[in-house]
Amino acid sequence: MLLYQWRGAERNFGDELNALLWPVLLPDFFDDDPGALFLGIGSVLDARHDQAVRKVVAGAGYGGYQPPPVLDARWTIHWVRGPCTARRLGLPEACGLGDPAMLLPLPRPEGLPLPSGEGGRAVGLMPHFESLHLGAWREAAAAAGMTLLDPRGDPAAILAAITGCRLLLTEAMHGAIVADALRVPWIALRPLAAVHRPKWQDWAAALGLEVRFQVLRPSSLAEWLRASPLAATHRGGRLLAAAGPVLASVARQRFIGHATAGLIAAARAPPQLSDPVALDRCRTRMQERLQTLRCNPPRAAPSALHRRATSAYHG
Repeated sequence: MLLYQWRGAERNFGDELNALLWPVLLPDFFDDDPGALFLGIGSVLDARHDQAVRKVVAGAGYGGYQPPPVLDARWTIHWVRGPCTARRLGLPEACGLGDPAMLLPLPRPEGLPLPSGEGGRAVGLMPHFESLHLGAWREAAAAAGMTLLDPRGDPAAILAAITGCRLLLTEAMHGAIVADALRVPWIALRPLAAVHRPKWQDWAAALGLEVRFQVLRPSSLAEWLRASPLAATHRGGRLLAAAGPVLASVARQRFIGHATAGLIAAARAPPQLSDPVALDRCRTRMQERLQTLRCNPPRAAPSALHRRATSAYHG
């Protein structure tokens, strides 16, 4: 079974967590056989996958980036990211147990740090990886006295950086998920691109949590345009991507100043952490599903697996 993770032109922290977490959670479970895919962390429950390939789902979500999948006997659903995904795919809401990144911290594998247990001193800022491509967040973070955590970097290093924060401001959803799991207080910055916002509710609903978004001001003209109707069209998005370097230089200091002021204001908001009882409940339920996977690896006929996994959420 092949461990699937989305990767674009650049790395993205949330998706890269697949390679760190799953070999620890499910040792000796994966190989390079593309005839079966394991879908764990990420908004990857959609129609992008080959219909003829078996799919085993443990915590993935629907993000609205592509049409939803048609679930049939080739899909084995152990759980999904949250109740919003479950409803969208016609599954029982009880199937939405949570994002697998909530299972941090783990027993230490090679290169994966454990939290220190003591709060750090830094105020961290994690923009969405697309915002870093178009914006000037390194300059804005420095001006606001914050430490930039680049989600395109090494995921193990990012985990270590999060544990060194006393507070994390994050536009990236998995910044909040991991900070919450490690008990680092966080402040959600409303994603500049509206398409990235609904998935936050999916994760939070599994915890009974209401995310209190703070306003994120664009740090460049390119970012401001990306949040406009122009970027909603395929052609407009391509034009913005091509023109990004030029647009980033227009009124640069003014945009950086506005973004810096917005960060300082956002950092004054009360930080959030999920209820530890709710977090422990989600972790326990996910671990129970993982134990089922460990004891009964998916080698049976796909149709039988699908019936068994689906019926569990009705009973």
